[in-house]
Amino acid sequence: MTNNIKKTPSHRINKKTRDKLKEINTSAFVDVMARQFGYDPHTILMDNVIPLNNGERLVSRAVTIRYLPSRKDFDEMKPKNEKSPEYAAFEIAGNGDVIVMSSMASSLMSIGGDIKFLRLKQRGIDGLVCDGGVRDMKSVDKYNIRIWGYGRTSNLGTTVGTPYSTNEPVRVDGVLVLPGDYIVADDDGVVVIPRKIAAEVAIAAIEYDNLETWIKNRLEKENLSPGKYYPPDKKTYETYRKSLNN
Repeated sequence: MTNNIKKTPSHRINKKTRDKLKEINTSAFVDVMARQFGYDPHTILMDNVIPLNNGERLVSRAVTIRYLPSRKDFDEMKPKNEKSPEYAAFEIAGNGDVIVMSSMASSLMSIGGDIKFLRLKQRGIDGLVCDGGVRDMKSVDKYNIRIWGYGRTSNLGTTVGTPYSTNEPVRVDGVLVLPGDYIVADDDGVVVIPRKIAAEVAIAAIEYDNLETWIKNRLEKENLSPGKYYPPDKKTYETYRKSLNN
């Protein structure tokens, strides 16, 4: 295993905008990407990944780690100690980043615990998303790092999978994640925003969130069925935008 560690593509959403996006539900991103950008929800939503601890919404750039099935001869080829691909990813990532692990789609695949994730805290990494299991959550929870996965486990992950590469395309819960994509995650779900359209999605999501607030206020005032304005169509958007100029 050589040359399996790649740099993370540069940010496309600045910190000020990322902080604003943390006020918006993941459902709004799914709606915007489906209705305005043509993305089928099943290609961007990790529906089986759940939050394993409490905290604020995550809006962060993806640093990816790819695992492959464990096998004795293959495991022996893996770079040792701090050169292992997952540890390399921790050193590449920092504030504004989330570690995204392709973890064999099994809660028995323990991707780490107390000692390993201490480094996430030290590096100021925002969080971690995986389709595997996490050990020692009682201890890990004290690190104030949001984590999403398939569940908690005490299993020995090295019997299931081996970290193979850093910052390559990965498949997590059946969803493609490219290094540099953005992950939006909260208690309702985990959504992937492709880096290519991230800046445009950010603008559209902020407008959509404001639009939903406007719709709720109109429905309260007019005492009408949601169907008049929701789901929002072209006419609803036009009415909303005109109201901003009045």
